[in-house]
Amino acid sequence: MLNTTNYFQKVSNIDWNMVPEALAKGHRLTEGSSQNNWGPYRSNENIKRVVDAYMLKLDEYLAQISVKPVAKSTTEKPKPVKSTPTPKPAKKTTPTVKKVAPAPTYKTDSIEHIDTDVQFIKRYAAMHGKVKSQAQILTLIHSLQKAILERRIRKTSPYAKEIELMQGQLISCYEQMGDMAEIKIDNKNLKRYLEIAHSQAGMLSISLLKAYVSLNGKRDIKDKAERLFNRIKKAVEQGKITKSDKYATKLDAAFQTLKTYIDGDSKNLNINKAQLNGLMGIVGDDLFSKNKGISGLDDDENGMIVNSGELLKMDFQTIGLQGKYRQLIGDPSVGFFAMVFGLPKSGKSTMCLDFANHLAANHGKVLYCAIEEGFGYTLKEKIERLKAHHPNLFVTDRVPEHLDQFNFVFIDSVSKAGLEVSDMDEMRKMNPNTSFIFIYHTTKEGKFRGVNAHAHEVDVIIEVEKGKATSTGRFNAGGSVGV
Repeated sequence: MLNTTNYFQKVSNIDWNMVPEALAKGHRLTEGSSQNNWGPYRSNENIKRVVDAYMLKLDEYLAQISVKPVAKSTTEKPKPVKSTPTPKPAKKTTPTVKKVAPAPTYKTDSIEHIDTDVQFIKRYAAMHGKVKSQAQILTLIHSLQKAILERRIRKTSPYAKEIELMQGQLISCYEQMGDMAEIKIDNKNLKRYLEIAHSQAGMLSISLLKAYVSLNGKRDIKDKAERLFNRIKKAVEQGKITKSDKYATKLDAAFQTLKTYIDGDSKNLNINKAQLNGLMGIVGDDLFSKNKGISGLDDDENGMIVNSGELLKMDFQTIGLQGKYRQLIGDPSVGFFAMVFGLPKSGKSTMCLDFANHLAANHGKVLYCAIEEGFGYTLKEKIERLKAHHPNLFVTDRVPEHLDQFNFVFIDSVSKAGLEVSDMDEMRKMNPNTSFIFIYHTTKEGKFRGVNAHAHEVDVIIEVEKGKATSTGRFNAGGSVGV
């Protein structure tokens, strides 16, 4: 029987390209749920239910193929989650006219960006009456739970109850269904879901501008440009977009750029930088790399221009730091940079190893690059003294080439690693999800051994002196703790 203790050992030899799609997707969901020592699995009852159901189905599949390989029929008829016998219609001598109920009317707000919770409810309501596979159901469950864990859907959402109910219904469906099932939502819940789904509609002008920006820099796309050009023209002719539209001017500029590209000889559609920068804050978060905040589509020469109102709408993810280290540096964002410096024997390595253990126990996988000490007695003594031996804490004596599997990387020390400002910048670009904590030596005068420009590349600066750490920087830093 598969469980969290033996799962990865027992599935190590499975070729996931050869198993049913639903089981392969279940494996990927389980990999995500096993992070932080199975933290999501243990802390979220809904995730636990899905993973347990998946492991049971995988058990059944493995037992089946170990006895006799069974080829699944591609013409298997879909099974409804709940089958209801259909009574035979009674014979009628005279035809009857059936009254068709009028289509419900909804109050719909045309907005720039549809809320994440509304998007999921819209997707679920659209499934009603349709035949879906296990893999499709699991994909929606996985996406929903990821949005919840990333706090794109919060407990304070006005539709939190509906999201929780929808999640439970999807999980029940997944647990009960075969390879395929017809999705049936009861009338009362469906009515409510449809009300929410129709409560928001994206502005047509925003949709067209998104399509326009997505063509930037692409080659040989005149057919796509012509289709978009005609869509904009038709929307204006039909009165769907008027001069009173908030983005009519920008859409008109896009229209003219498309026309120039279609009529010209250029192979690429290139939107000029001023126009592109003006659109970035409008088209929404989905065109930004969420792990890079507002600089996801940055311009190395001119930077990014974002409307201040749009910036206030953006949701930046923090790591949720607690305890004494929150008191020291606040709650930093995912992918933060920190600098730790102090005189020899000041306690900076001890503090960093303790901080690394705290992060491993609460926030993810940590790599401590002990380049200065290496795998020696002093490092072993510190680990034993601090009890810094968590399963999520890894130690190395060098800086590996690939770091994206770790949430946090400590480099002790920068001078021993031979890092320059350009190296730090490259690390940030290559590993946007990873936070880096750099440890520096100082001279007796308290100056950095290295390039002072490093200080301008970090979000938090921590000084350790005589067993006390103090900080300055972003994220409400400015506290102090004993080492």
